[in-house]
Amino acid sequence: QIATEHASITGELGHLRKNIEHIKDIVAMQQSYAKVSGVAETVAISELVEDALRMNASGLARHGLEVVRDYEAGIPSMTLERHKVLQVLVNLIRNAKHACDASGRADKRVIVRLTRHESRIRVSVIDNGIGIPPENLTRIFAHGFTTKKDGHGFGLHSGALVARELGGSLTAHSDGPGLGATFTLAL
Repeated sequence: QIATEHASITGELGHLRKNIEHIKDIVAMQQSYAKVSGVAETVAISELVEDALRMNASGLARHGLEVVRDYEAGIPSMTLERHKVLQVLVNLIRNAKHACDASGRADKRVIVRLTRHESRIRVSVIDNGIGIPPENLTRIFAHGFTTKKDGHGFGLHSGALVARELGGSLTAHSDGPGLGATFTLAL
């Protein structure tokens, strides 16, 4: 019985060590972004998307979401404020996770699509979650608007402001309740 307990505790310790390492990686990544606040730099958008996915990785895995990466080849690097774009992407991915979780579906999926359209690079976060009623599509970017009982209605509003500040846009599309949603950051 002691050997069984020891094996169980050792397994739990390994799991905790892995989670602590993950937390350390996230904090280090956030600190590296905090240092360059206000500084424009040339970055590969796919790197920012991957960083945002890593920052959400434990939540996505814990809730059983499949993540599909759909990156168009040949997307050029851009000069922008890295931490601001990352903040928007992290929020969009987190929102997609919540929408999928709230749907109760077994096949929860988030697609992150990176495309180039004319002079813009678009990052789309597409989920198969609860969707958005048509009457909310016009209101979701308003400060204070939220449908989550513990939400504050600031994430999408600030994301839209950041996108505009960077010369881009943040848009949303949904065919309605239960039909998922697509949020597109165009830069």
